[in-house]
Amino acid sequence: MTDEALAAQPFIDNPDSAEDVLTALLRQAQEDGLADPGADARTEAIGLLAMAAGLGTGVLVGQRGPESAAEVLRHHLDRIFTAPAKSEARGGKRHPEHGSTVSAR
Repeated sequence: MTDEALAAQPFIDNPDSAEDVLTALLRQAQEDGLADPGADARTEAIGLLAMAAGLGTGVLVGQRGPESAAEVLRHHLDRIFTAPAKSEARGGKRHPEHGSTVSAR
């Protein structure tokens, strides 16, 4: 954060921008039936960004390799984006156009 080149980046000028964009993408995925409709998109965005930052630091200091960090992020993204399949197991119906699940409520 003290590096002048990094400080000039837009995410430093507007730290909420990445959170806002990721939240919007997650909400769109929910609307499209691709992500868990019960997840709080803002909370998931905050968590994913914080996790990515922390994992990035871990890679930089040699705590873990890039593959390990990517696997942790993949695990959490799968949790968000595989929820429709869980809904189908509870009685939802699969949407024919994109394979997502529509709840049978």
